[in-house]
Amino acid sequence: MNIAFYTQQVITPYTGGIGRVSSILIDLFRHHFGWKVFSIYAESVPASYEKIPVDGSLQRRLHDRWNLRKGIKRHTKEAALFLKENQVDIVIIQTSMDVAKRLKLATKEIGYEVKIITCLHFTPGKDVFLTKLSDIRKCQDLSKKSLKILIKSLFSPLYNPLIISLTKRCYRNAYTYSDRVCLLSEAYKNTFCQFAGITNKDSKLIAIPNPLSFESDFTKEDLTQKQHIALVVGRLSEYEKRISTILSIWGRFEKEYPQSDWILKIVGNGISLNDYKQQAQDLHLKRCYFEGIQNPVSYYKESSLFLMTSATEGFPMTLVEAQQNGCVPIAMNSFLSITDIITNQQNGVIVNYGDKESFYTSMLELMNHPTELHKMAENALKSCQRYAKENIGLYWNKLFKELKS
Repeated sequence: MNIAFYTQQVITPYTGGIGRVSSILIDLFRHHFGWKVFSIYAESVPASYEKIPVDGSLQRRLHDRWNLRKGIKRHTKEAALFLKENQVDIVIIQTSMDVAKRLKLATKEIGYEVKIITCLHFTPGKDVFLTKLSDIRKCQDLSKKSLKILIKSLFSPLYNPLIISLTKRCYRNAYTYSDRVCLLSEAYKNTFCQFAGITNKDSKLIAIPNPLSFESDFTKEDLTQKQHIALVVGRLSEYEKRISTILSIWGRFEKEYPQSDWILKIVGNGISLNDYKQQAQDLHLKRCYFEGIQNPVSYYKESSLFLMTSATEGFPMTLVEAQQNGCVPIAMNSFLSITDIITNQQNGVIVNYGDKESFYTSMLELMNHPTELHKMAENALKSCQRYAKENIGLYWNKLFKELKS
């Protein structure tokens, strides 16, 4: 069987969750199932990044929500010819809901039939980024970027309804022209239908969760080596991650427990890094460390707690990565798939979104009761194995057989 991925960037595990998931699936498809895998991507990445080997690749941008970019139609036809030349059976679209229609029509035009799976890697509808008049404050110079923000902000009463309507249309097109739309959890099916304004009569919507990211050798015997470290791993963007909430909670902890040896480590980078560093300075945090972009495995292994206060997530790989390494998560209930990953008080803790008091008391409870923390860590090590790549591979294998039958 021949599979092709369409992604924003060259496939590498260092470009975020989608890159990591795609890398794992490609390795699984090629080496476990023996399939050929091809890559179509829009953007290159720095030469220093490790690229995942594929059986052939083509750099062409296919996504354009507004349908205004020159060359998109030509690019799509070239991609269709690439698929035909390599006898690709199934295309997996890993970015953007507007590609399926273009690709389906382009392959039909050249007389080639290919099955299309469009994957949604976040909560349906959360790819709508609305502009507010107050965003004008982000304009810091006379650059093209600032001018764009200014125009969007001034015309936000007209722009926002338009972008919502356009995004909903992309969702409907993805549903219509894809053979399957793959979500991260069964819990997202109703949300998708409501946002897109459709009825899932033909069962095109399916759910396949993300696989575990790492080949971890962590065992329950290693739990004795855990340190008093609370960990944050992710893209440092306040819009989605709300790490300011964690810093605020940690500020209270340091103030009330100045002699504690617990420390907070934050791994990652992003547009809000400087804001977070300033907040940490304003709160006079002494036991908070910004680690930058790092391979997080060693941090998961040494840390006892994993903290998440995101405003939205799809299927956060960092939660299962933490569990895979015996790092017990405390997370706010801001996304439907959280109960797929965490069984409250068994392999982690779920608190209501925005409830800083409950988050704080839950953190203290586990810090002060190491036996309970150890038990949850053991449970986490077991429960996360349902997301082992071999298990997730079975879902994909079944899906491909259905599409080919």
